[in-house]
Amino acid sequence: MDSRLLEISQLGQTAKTPAYVQLLDSLFANPNSLDTISSLSQFVGAVVQDAVGLLVTRTVLSELIERIKTNIPSTEIRRKAIETVLDQSEFRSRESRFEAHVAELREMLAGLLEDEEDWSSAARMLQGIPMNPGHRTISDEYRLRIYIRIVRLFIEDDDATSAETYLNRASLLIPSTKDEATILTFKLSQARIFDARRRFEEASKKYHEISFTPSLAEDEREQCLSAALVCAVLAPAGPSRSRLLASLFRDERTSSLPHHTILSKMFLGQIIRSAELVEFERGLRPHQLAQLPASGSVHQEEDDDKKDDPMRDGPVRQVKQGPQTVFDRAMMQHNLLATSKIYDHVTLKGLGIIVGLTAGAVEVMARTMIQEGRLKASIDQVDRMVTFQRERKVDGDVVVSNVAAAGGAKAEGEGGDEMLGIVPVTIRWDEAIRETSHKVESIYEHVSEILSAKEATPIAV
Repeated sequence: MDSRLLEISQLGQTAKTPAYVQLLDSLFANPNSLDTISSLSQFVGAVVQDAVGLLVTRTVLSELIERIKTNIPSTEIRRKAIETVLDQSEFRSRESRFEAHVAELREMLAGLLEDEEDWSSAARMLQGIPMNPGHRTISDEYRLRIYIRIVRLFIEDDDATSAETYLNRASLLIPSTKDEATILTFKLSQARIFDARRRFEEASKKYHEISFTPSLAEDEREQCLSAALVCAVLAPAGPSRSRLLASLFRDERTSSLPHHTILSKMFLGQIIRSAELVEFERGLRPHQLAQLPASGSVHQEEDDDKKDDPMRDGPVRQVKQGPQTVFDRAMMQHNLLATSKIYDHVTLKGLGIIVGLTAGAVEVMARTMIQEGRLKASIDQVDRMVTFQRERKVDGDVVVSNVAAAGGAKAEGEGGDEMLGIVPVTIRWDEAIRETSHKVESIYEHVSEILSAKEATPIAV
């Protein structure tokens, strides 16, 4: 090898290129041999010398990369060949002259690492690609493609912080592209980063937007819609989340999703049963079950209450001394608010059974929500009782809660679940009032008939 390289170095510039290519062919005569790898380092070190000439070196390196791509069937040997070239000391000291070749080799190696699911190593390999214009022109399309690929790899590695850094770089370039696949990948990466960073409201909006993309397969659109539903449920309570829940609830496609019951109960302000919470929790990803700073512990003294709890049908969640996760807190606060729309008074023990907390813990949660203005109620610590305050209009009429409106879903028959999302809430509300009035009138007439038969006198109303 040494003698052959010395001979080529003494040739004229026009003769060097074919001579190096011929030597390269002899090196790859047995591409799966480790001897090829050891000789490759020596070959690259000689080719990149200043005396060879930049044009000759670039041409030979292009031929080398092409042979690594096509002539080495073994993935392991191909990976070692690329690493040998990139790590060659002479090549590394001059790689600013060969930026295009460095980029191509790094992309190839990143692809091999990605196939091995070594996401972080693949991302770091792409990070090493020179992006500042030096000896080559770099298009915005190329930069955007590499940035989005790095984002995707960091997301797979659950490194949302690094992914967000490169997503911000990509966001500056995304307006310049018209490639639908690139734009879709960017939006999906946004949604996944929002989700991983527990910015659930933004993630839900983005997933919901993507679910309308016609170019996506049907099952992929359904996955995005399901992710939008889950993130909406986990989003912080407030007017913005209420609008988000309403948007999803009115999307007829959500009716076929497994967690549609949770969505409808969240939107209508109904109590979510323990068994439903357990089932929903099973489908959550680890980052969606983030532990709260003060982790709750299971309370052992209220086991006797569990058998009397009407909310506990099927699998149950243990009664806790405080919410343990973000999901716990969201669901417990929702059930507490839903309870306030059903009961005027409830004991702390009874409220704790419904919410899934001990009496002391539910008192703390209720007190916090009252202080924050999210719950209108008062706590009687002597009688251990919570009294909920009804909001009233100017004329004194009680404002009917969403729970009452939800009850109207069964006004036209027993198929209440099928009617959800089809009949507007106001119509179901009116029908529920009408049905209740008819029942009251029927009861009155029945009581009147009984009293008339006994006393032969009508009752006064």
